[in-house]
Amino acid sequence: MVKKHISLIITCAVLAVFFVLGCCTLITPSVKEDDNGFSAAKAMEYLSVIAKEPHSVFDTEAHERVRLYLKQTLSDMGLTVEEHNWNKEDLDYTGALNDDNTLDKTKPITYDVRNLWVEIPGKSKTGVLLMAHYDSRGHSARAGELGNSYGAADDGFGVVTLLEVARLFADVPQQQLETSIYLCFTDAEETGMYGSLQEALTNDTVKNHVNFVINVEARGVDGPAYMFETSKNNLKVIDLYAEARLPMTYSVATAVYSVMTNFTDFTSMLDIGKQGINFSTLDNINYYHVPADNLGNVDASSIQHYGSQIMPILRQYTSDAKYAQADCFDASQDAVFFNLLPGVLAVYSEGAAIAFAVVGAALFVAALALLLVKGKISAKRFGIATAVVLASVVIAAAVGFVISYLTALCAGNPWNLTYLRATGSGVPFALTFAIVLGGEVFFCLKKLKTEAALTEYLAAGAVWNMLFSLVTVFALAGASFLFFWPSLFASLALFLRAFTANKAVSHLLFSAVEACTLLIFVPLLYSLFIAVTVGGLLALALLFAFALSVLLPSSFMQSNLTAAKAEE
Repeated sequence: MVKKHISLIITCAVLAVFFVLGCCTLITPSVKEDDNGFSAAKAMEYLSVIAKEPHSVFDTEAHERVRLYLKQTLSDMGLTVEEHNWNKEDLDYTGALNDDNTLDKTKPITYDVRNLWVEIPGKSKTGVLLMAHYDSRGHSARAGELGNSYGAADDGFGVVTLLEVARLFADVPQQQLETSIYLCFTDAEETGMYGSLQEALTNDTVKNHVNFVINVEARGVDGPAYMFETSKNNLKVIDLYAEARLPMTYSVATAVYSVMTNFTDFTSMLDIGKQGINFSTLDNINYYHVPADNLGNVDASSIQHYGSQIMPILRQYTSDAKYAQADCFDASQDAVFFNLLPGVLAVYSEGAAIAFAVVGAALFVAALALLLVKGKISAKRFGIATAVVLASVVIAAAVGFVISYLTALCAGNPWNLTYLRATGSGVPFALTFAIVLGGEVFFCLKKLKTEAALTEYLAAGAVWNMLFSLVTVFALAGASFLFFWPSLFASLALFLRAFTANKAVSHLLFSAVEACTLLIFVPLLYSLFIAVTVGGLLALALLFAFALSVLLPSSFMQSNLTAAKAEE
């Protein structure tokens, strides 16, 4: 009996193993307790003071207490702290508080802007700038926001990360650092990024000596710390980021972020042409900009993840003299990058992505021609299959939209593609994916009962993924990996299956399709969900359907392999 179902057992094992591996990519590191390296436990000590009370620019006394605490803490580390202050009367910025706790952008600001600046000198004045804002959210804005946040995550996570960086580098002799490190604790980010804007406009060190920027933000109170935004032409930027331990990033994230209604201090640096990276936690949006963003709800493991990524980058940057060159990050193209396994980052250039896409398309065409010539598939049925796969993608997107729209109605919030607060949003997320998956599996069981039919549908899924790969590689290269790698392995499976029915080879081929698809899409779909919220279910369901169009046919083909002796 076991021998009869061995192929099904192998298929289920492969799916389970790589699904779990994909989930493991989202795991954050354990909290480090000792002070020998970056310690989230130490960071939580800072945070217990910083997040003791709401400290927006409108909470004048609490805001000042946080500023003075930061200044004293940095001074106690032996660092010289500069105050970069601008009086409200001298600034042409708007953002006063209305009686209903909303921001009035027609009135001048009612507060001074006061940044803290620290230099940890190296042999070269050229250096990296780390930024985080110390003001919390005081006003309400979008639907579901209440204001009066304690700022434990946003941006307490960023502030304590910079404090840990300061502690670890404070005693490093200047001659041991090839480059300098600059720390800027910015003010008034929540009302208009005014602190970072002033640094970009007036700080000569920023203008002339900073060639790399690391901004540390937070939206969620737990989960992985994502590197979610980069500067343009980021190929060399990503080469440095690849030094991170437990990297968590996707090149499609910058494209997603560009359509979201969010800006950070990093935006001010991009506007003056600086290269760099932007970090944030994303999970649990219902704690964002509300009183629940407090010390009791944050996860120290997320802080540890910031350190796991940032510290190796800084060590590399400050130990290699090449980074002292002002133009060392200049590049003419972007990188394509994504998490492949826990702690493993796949990186290649935009040019390589184009070459890959062309070669992949040629392989698919060759595989399709061989299958047709050898009579293993029917041209007519293949044409029908391509139409059905496209229809399934459209239907999946419609399901996602309907569920997200109904969720918005139930939550009493306006529907928004990239920002929709809803309690228990994991339920509509799971429901959408269950409906799409259930429908696809039911179709495969009922309609794809022969190897020829399954091969035709695998080819149909591969062709749509390959077409989207070709489109995105020229229009939005950072998203091309979503479609290219599943279609490449599917095409390879189709090509070799045209020559051999060897059972061992077939298991290897189909397992590769399943592994590639699951390793990319399991962590990515969840990451995109927490990034764009339940409003993005339309796009997420669409991507899920693309993944299933190669995953399911290959899985059914593998599970149907007979236990008989393989043909050679």
